[in-house]
Amino acid sequence: MAPQAATIELICEDGARLIGKPSSNPDAAVVVGRSSESGIRLEDDSISRQHASLRSDDLGRWFVRDLGSRGGTTLNWIRLDESEEPRLRTGDRLRFGDTNVVVNLPGGDGQEQEKEKTFSVETTVETSEDEFRTRGSLLLRLNASGTMEREIGWKDFYDRYVPLIKGFAQRAGAREEEAEDVAHEVIANFFRASHRFQYDASTGRFRGYLKAATLNAMRARWRKRKGQVNVEDDSGLPATDSNELDAVWDQEWTRSVIDRAIIAVQTHGKQSEQSWEAFDLYGRRGVPVNEISNRLGMTPIAIRQAKSRISRQIREEIERIRSEEG
Repeated sequence: MAPQAATIELICEDGARLIGKPSSNPDAAVVVGRSSESGIRLEDDSISRQHASLRSDDLGRWFVRDLGSRGGTTLNWIRLDESEEPRLRTGDRLRFGDTNVVVNLPGGDGQEQEKEKTFSVETTVETSEDEFRTRGSLLLRLNASGTMEREIGWKDFYDRYVPLIKGFAQRAGAREEEAEDVAHEVIANFFRASHRFQYDASTGRFRGYLKAATLNAMRARWRKRKGQVNVEDDSGLPATDSNELDAVWDQEWTRSVIDRAIIAVQTHGKQSEQSWEAFDLYGRRGVPVNEISNRLGMTPIAIRQAKSRISRQIREEIERIRSEEG
């Protein structure tokens, strides 16, 4: 059965929450724009009267499309063309013209078309080194029987999660040095417990596990200070505001996933350096296509095709990471 009363919130930089709900017409969408008739109105001169549309389907999933706006629309720092309508998830960043918002889906991200995968770190996997570096669940590798598998797993685990934990800890009140200590402690604790770690996506997501482990490590460190710092009052850690913590974690997790997806596609993809430069200039920096054409010697059509192809690869990689880790 489809989720009921799917709702989307756009959280502005000042904390304001703009709410959109789908109409009874399944083909209708919530229009974002400067017009007073817009479903979500943004009073910004860089916003077109009908700037973008937000559409939900019968599975409760939300999608975004640019409506030929003059200021453009970006999703997770990648420009959208009119032909694109990617899916949205909680924590995603949208930019309409000069206005930045964070997506929140109070009823959840919607149903998946395929059942989420389950995995356990105690599973033994046999595959090549390249495949270990680019595919499959990292958690499956941490206790693999072979030396190569274990070394690759823990190196990747450290490299991808330490920056995430540090970023979250700093936003939750830790100083830079403390945030680094917290990250190292979380990783060390997981390493010690990994031989008995079992993870099932049907009962919880890894990102939730990692958030809880990070908060536990932070609170434990502050409690050890005894009278020096009171975690509830003086540290800046919003220990009693679970909604704020969830929002901060979602934002940091999304940023981490996007960064990892971009690096993975750039490192392991088959695109040429010229195509990647066209994507970076047009899709991420917003440089006009004619200027890029003169600089790179590519036709405007080739530039848009390179941007579209690489954007699709990045979004597919983001979905793969989310499917495996939450």
